[in-house]
Amino acid sequence: MTTTQHTADDDRTETKRFDAETTDDLVVTDLREGDRIDPALVAGTMDFLGETRSTRPDAPTLQLAVATITHGLDDVHTAILVDGETGAMVRASRHDSQSAWTQKEADWKVRDIGDTPTVVDAEWDGDADPDPDDADTAATSWAEVVLCDRAYGHGDYEDEVEVDGQTIKMRNPWECETARGTLRLE
Repeated sequence: MTTTQHTADDDRTETKRFDAETTDDLVVTDLREGDRIDPALVAGTMDFLGETRSTRPDAPTLQLAVATITHGLDDVHTAILVDGETGAMVRASRHDSQSAWTQKEADWKVRDIGDTPTVVDAEWDGDADPDPDDADTAATSWAEVVLCDRAYGHGDYEDEVEVDGQTIKMRNPWECETARGTLRLE
């Protein structure tokens, strides 16, 4: 898999930790694969975008939010984090705070960055299965609708979206449709 590598003005190549205490404003285009994000900089739901979690007067606002389902009982979480202002998406993973041995494990680790989702090797379950030749296109279209709208701050879809590693699973509970495939952000 090829990852789109966004380049910051400083052309940095080393990874960096974005910390709630020292980061004034998290700019998604400054992130690189391998960077770590303090969980205090990420809202658990779309409802908290633009708010702060700290009582510090200079605390950064929450610009990233978890846009996919994470299960509280899992030891490792993988999710799509979205920036409600720019539409950028970040596929990231972290250990649950109860199972993390270090701060490094508890931080969100950036795996992939982009603003357009692509789904390949899609498989469908349900009545409206697309033609096998169109499964990737149909799954990509579905991911674009749900993830891109969430990336721009619209979280009112009832579609359930989960990410496990690079695998995305989208489920429409009303039409009993499910699609699974490999997710890439470009």
